[in-house]
Amino acid sequence: MKFIALVSGGKDSIYATLQAIENGHELVCCAHLAPPPANKLDDESYMYQTAGSEAVRFQVEECMGVPFYVQEIHGRSKNTALVYDNNSDKADGSSSDGDEVEDLYLLLKAIQSQHPDVSAVSSGAILSTYQRTRIEHVCSRLNLTSLSYLWRLSSQRELLDSILDDGVIDAVLVRVACPPGLMPYRHLGKSLRELRDKGVLDQLNDRYGMNPAGEGGEYETLVLDCPKLFKLGRLVLEETEVVCDESDDGVGILKILKCSVMKKNSTTDSPHETTEFGLESSQRNVAELVQKARDDTPIATTDAPTQSIPSEISSQIHQAMNLPTVRVMKGGLCHISALLSPIASNQLNDESSAAVQEFLVIQQMLQTVLSGLFPGDEPPTSPQDILYVHLYLSEMSHFVKINQYYRQFFGTHLPPSRACVAVGKGALPGGRRVMMDCIIQRGSGAYLRNGSIVGSDDKCDTYLKKELQNKHSFLRRVLHVQSISNWAPVCIGPYSQANSLRSSLVFLAGMIGLVPQNMTLIKPTSSDLSSFEVQLYQSWRNAAAVLDGLEDGGGKLDDCLGGLVYVSIGALDSMLASSEEDEEVTSKWQRLWKIAFSISRHAISTNADFVMGSIDGIAANNPRTAADPNLYDEDGVLYGGYEDEETWREMTGAISSPPKTSDDSEVPLLMVCLPELPANADAEVELILASRRAASCLDVFTGSLASSSVQHSDRDPTTLDLNQGILWDTGYDHTNPRTSIEQLTSCVEISSIARFVGRGCACVSTVIAKLIPCNNSLASGANDACINLEDVLCRMIDASINNAKGENEMSSLFTIDEVLNVRLYYISATVSRRKNSSSFEIEMKDDGSSLRTQLHSVLQLKSKQYHDKSNVHRKSSSVNVPAYTVVPVLGMQLSCEKDCGTPIMAMQVTLADMTRMETEIWVRHNRQYGYDK
Repeated sequence: MKFIALVSGGKDSIYATLQAIENGHELVCCAHLAPPPANKLDDESYMYQTAGSEAVRFQVEECMGVPFYVQEIHGRSKNTALVYDNNSDKADGSSSDGDEVEDLYLLLKAIQSQHPDVSAVSSGAILSTYQRTRIEHVCSRLNLTSLSYLWRLSSQRELLDSILDDGVIDAVLVRVACPPGLMPYRHLGKSLRELRDKGVLDQLNDRYGMNPAGEGGEYETLVLDCPKLFKLGRLVLEETEVVCDESDDGVGILKILKCSVMKKNSTTDSPHETTEFGLESSQRNVAELVQKARDDTPIATTDAPTQSIPSEISSQIHQAMNLPTVRVMKGGLCHISALLSPIASNQLNDESSAAVQEFLVIQQMLQTVLSGLFPGDEPPTSPQDILYVHLYLSEMSHFVKINQYYRQFFGTHLPPSRACVAVGKGALPGGRRVMMDCIIQRGSGAYLRNGSIVGSDDKCDTYLKKELQNKHSFLRRVLHVQSISNWAPVCIGPYSQANSLRSSLVFLAGMIGLVPQNMTLIKPTSSDLSSFEVQLYQSWRNAAAVLDGLEDGGGKLDDCLGGLVYVSIGALDSMLASSEEDEEVTSKWQRLWKIAFSISRHAISTNADFVMGSIDGIAANNPRTAADPNLYDEDGVLYGGYEDEETWREMTGAISSPPKTSDDSEVPLLMVCLPELPANADAEVELILASRRAASCLDVFTGSLASSSVQHSDRDPTTLDLNQGILWDTGYDHTNPRTSIEQLTSCVEISSIARFVGRGCACVSTVIAKLIPCNNSLASGANDACINLEDVLCRMIDASINNAKGENEMSSLFTIDEVLNVRLYYISATVSRRKNSSSFEIEMKDDGSSLRTQLHSVLQLKSKQYHDKSNVHRKSSSVNVPAYTVVPVLGMQLSCEKDCGTPIMAMQVTLADMTRMETEIWVRHNRQYGYDK
């Protein structure tokens, strides 16, 4: 892309410009915001570096040789909220009128008129969300892409080394504000490289906690030379003056009275030489890590139990009414599931246009449901309160047209996180093309946009005022980075990388294997690796990077409560290249799941090679020591962050808690195969996690795997005889001969596992149902009769809740009332490979309508039974059943389940008591840290 470099003259903006060029972008011109002539030291901008502004024109025009555009700063930092919105007035009375951000808007808009071919803007934002979000906001308004290649690039010390060594930048200090470390008359005008090499910056960091790269505002610099960028000359400061703040002699600037440029000989060095090397290095690193994970993958044996692929199914499908289900929980947490257009738009010839029509109807339905959730709320419930969206499409090609309406509906400011997948043409009920789920938190949209100060005249209800005045937790936080960087893939869609709820749970957007700096899918650097393998590991790396960027302590992959690993049919295709020609399809499925699990397990155990907190400088410097390892928690923090050992043990039971075993730290993952993923990716990862704050003071653990079975005897082992006479394919395709005993008797085995945070706070329970030969001991005592589908679903729901109770009496507080949503996955199609064919063929067989009807009946029955048993008073005869969605897939496997039998259904159930969780964190975390936001 052709880009504008937003430069201040300092090391960060100059190095960011160099990084943009080295990533293949073309520099067109530079833009600079200059202070007004009468600028005082105490008028420093929140947004822009103003020290050294006198020399920036020389840097750009005479050293770089590109056009220079400058705009004087007329505005002030009026809207000081962390996230900027020029259309909103804040609760504290501030607005964007006359804000200095609007000066940037005017400057870039003027440049666009002169250079209409520019499409991006680079900046030197490193850790400042305040600065980055304002630049992104202006870029969004002007339809420009924000390039921020220094954003969370590395730790501050490593970044400083990269700037000085990789960028070969020569810079001097032109502003200091770090008494007693850096003093104006001693350090202004000094070489940054000299201060680094002599250890001055490290000494100040050790003694005073000064940021080595000056990210905390301790110092500002002016670049004199950058050989890779300053091709025409080097800046020379001929006459300068030190000016100190009258009220603080520790703050001062180096005023440049006269400067010039020393001309250089022309050079043919190309600024693009390191681009491919950098990308190849990144891809090679991922390839090495994937190879490590693969080394741990068990090799499939020929006599292992097989997983079969469905081949036949009856067309007798019960058509149910497709109405959305709504779940309202304590604390205002809601889930709206299975939003479908009442009528499929089959009258349109263009499939994408029909999908758009369905989506517009879904929007109207959603708006109606939202308006009725909490009548009387001020402001009323709106799409701004939605924190997560699942978007299921029949084909990914519909996404482009739908997304423009999605953007209008949800907006670009603090949007929900999102996972979008394609389930196949004809797979959604009634041939529909779009289905959507939403998670909503009451009042969270207004909460994000109103800051933390509420006046007596504010138009908001008691609920919102209470949440805004809560000093112990944040109702909702959003991580939405729209800049292309080295950190993690940009979210422009619009959707956010992550949404966190009540400082307790984190909902991560679906992550695919994009290389952040160029937003293309990572490629294998070895013929021994498939694109699926490197993409899956890169997906985990991206997830780890996003978690590390969360406020309130970041996050780690092993804080995950439940995860989905989506694999595309292309991933199964990739198994062809590395397999024997006559290998059965069944064996390919087995190998696919094993590789996916092995890579995922390795990524979680190593946090995808990401050191949590290293970029922010909060990683434990002193990990667990050999002298007394019992005094450090699992993150290497002394006394777990408490003030002393006694308090730590009292609050967490550290002295009596047994060390975690591999079983209770294993993260259960449900792996499902779909026809298509975004950007034609082979893998996608979607996670629900405990926040770092929650995980630091509450136990995060996995329960034991529980199994039970239901036996049946049927003349045709390929079908289950369901109630209402519906025949449904179980998945057997007769690819392997069976004995007469296996044909006469087989059973459904149900396995479940749950992962928790806290006791009775939240958990994700995962259940899988498989058809297996019933010579298994689990089948003893099972009824020798045809299996009723409702019975199977009942047992799966019971298993999910019973497993969520665990063995601890506090966990037994979980009931069906704490179930937020149920997501049921089922085999919807046959996957086959013809002879002499290089790819698989998919034939859709079932749209899930019958399953949806049965699941609704089961959840309604279970909810009624619970309420009747517990004598819960209801205002009406209706029962508030958990929200549920039925999702068609091509294949599935549970990561911690034994590899036998044929999976036919899987269920992921989210249970939460957010009131209890918030209370537990308030008691434990606030005593630990004396936390006040």
